Amino acid sequence: MENNLILDRVDSNEIHDYLLFLLETSDEINFFCESSYQILSNYLKLNSFIVTSFSENTDQCEIVYQNFNTTSSEEYLSTVFSLVNKSLEDKLKRKIYFNFHNNINNYFEGFCHLTNHNNNSYFYLLSLQFKGKYIGNLLIDFEKFYKTENEAKKVIILLGKYLAIYLYEKLLEFKQQDLEKQKQKLNQSKENQSEYLSKMNHELRTPISAVIGFAKMLQQQLYGELNAKQAQYVDAIYQSGKYLLDLISDLLDISKIEANKEDLYIEKILVNELCESSLALIKTNAEQRGLKLILTIEDSIKYCYIDRRRIQQVLVNLLSNAVKFTETGFITLDVKEENNCIFFRVIDTGIGISQESQKKLFLPFSQLNTHLHRQSKGSGLGLVISRELAKLHGGDITLISEENKGSCFTLYLPQVHK
Repeated sequence: MENNLILDRVDSNEIHDYLLFLLETSDEINFFCESSYQILSNYLKLNSFIVTSFSENTDQCEIVYQNFNTTSSEEYLSTVFSLVNKSLEDKLKRKIYFNFHNNINNYFEGFCHLTNHNNNSYFYLLSLQFKGKYIGNLLIDFEKFYKTENEAKKVIILLGKYLAIYLYEKLLEFKQQDLEKQKQKLNQSKENQSEYLSKMNHELRTPISAVIGFAKMLQQQLYGELNAKQAQYVDAIYQSGKYLLDLISDLLDISKIEANKEDLYIEKILVNELCESSLALIKTNAEQRGLKLILTIEDSIKYCYIDRRRIQQVLVNLLSNAVKFTETGFITLDVKEENNCIFFRVIDTGIGISQESQKKLFLPFSQLNTHLHRQSKGSGLGLVISRELAKLHGGDITLISEENKGSCFTLYLPQVHK
């Protein structure tokens, strides 16, 4: 019944429309190729009809559909199949290439007349291409024409065109499925990594915290005085321990964010209190450098809706960086509101950042190569974490900077809960 429907469509000269219909509705490669075979069988007495698909991974073609009768010998079919795995140097040519045991080695514009099983037989090979990309081949072995050679050739080329489009779309589907599988594996890997780091967090923090605590007691000389060399070594132990503890915290934060394990606790927060407490945490370092701290908040701004702990972490990081890279002048924390979005701007009069350095500033472990940075080490993860935390809030961090004049980092946060 189904085959008759196909033949009726062929007889009504609606091959093009029918192939377009198949292209839009057929989910199975086998059905699309079988329909193509039925169409062509009205023009040729077919012995074999083979469709191959090119694999970029193996540099070879694999058969995705084959339909042949018993008169075709295994040896002959083996020769036909081996043809599709030939050298791919000619794969982008839309001409016909034959190489049967080196008996024929030329390009042909039309049908090739062969001898098969002591009977005259014709063979046609068409390279399937779409958007300049080699997709595979259509191989046809037949005994005679039911209609003119020109009519048959037109139908073959039309079939080849739609087969190429169909296989191309299937190839994209398969690639999309592979990408989805890889994405799932990657997400699972990130989850495993996050779980591992969470478990290791306690195991690593406990001994390091003990080392820091003991070093602090030695610094305070609670158990006797230290000479200058001992004090120097104890201070190095203390500073290294703190650096390592901060690095562990940063790595844990990054892993949680990447594994989508970071949950925000959004609450209504007093903006003035948030800013003052953040400035208080960097006040000592700023005063040691002789820097002036300035806070300006628009009168209309009273509250914001954020995860307080995380946004304070971002502000402290931005302010600490400003102190680190500013030798003289001031650090300003300026807060404004526009279009239901709060902007926290950290402005400094420091050394500024070159255009080249700005391009990689938000990359993991990226650090500025300056004399000030060498005096105060960091993990190179602070800005990466800060930006990801901002994005979790639906915002971002932007930068405007000019060398030898200073920088302005802007944290903006949409106030969707307002």
